[in-house]
Amino acid sequence: MSTNQRNRILAVEIRADRLGYAVFETPERLCDFGAAWFEAPGEARPRIARLLRLCRPSLLVLRGGTMRYPRNTRKRRHAARIVCDEAKKFGISIARITEPEFVAYFARHSCRDKYDVATVLAKWFPEVAWRVPARPKFYDPEPRSILYFDSIALGIAYLNSTRE
Repeated sequence: MSTNQRNRILAVEIRADRLGYAVFETPERLCDFGAAWFEAPGEARPRIARLLRLCRPSLLVLRGGTMRYPRNTRKRRHAARIVCDEAKKFGISIARITEPEFVAYFARHSCRDKYDVATVLAKWFPEVAWRVPARPKFYDPEPRSILYFDSIALGIAYLNSTRE
């Protein structure tokens, strides 16, 4: 058995009706990313279980503390509870990164908002550059592809917070 086995990290960004995920192998190698949609938080359980079986992470990273968006807080908390329950069933450790840690990390890279973060991530990971959404007008809904970048950003912020 090799002693330099890579750790696999799964970063999950939870929204009310969907979740984004990014799979990393340390150090900072993006293996996969994507999203899963569900009608109700209870329907998230089989999708999350399947994701954990496929990725086989050694660590699950979630946002900690207060939720980033106050809208649909109950649904997001329910989905987060399901994610944690499923991770425990698989014996996967859970780590959290707080919003201030997340914001501080990307502020060091001159990112003012999630669209700046997406642009920076596209430079670091050219394979996702084609997914960078255009900055919408204030009255337009958030582009669906921004969820991919939110989950990748969560994983990168965690990986770099553990080094400091």
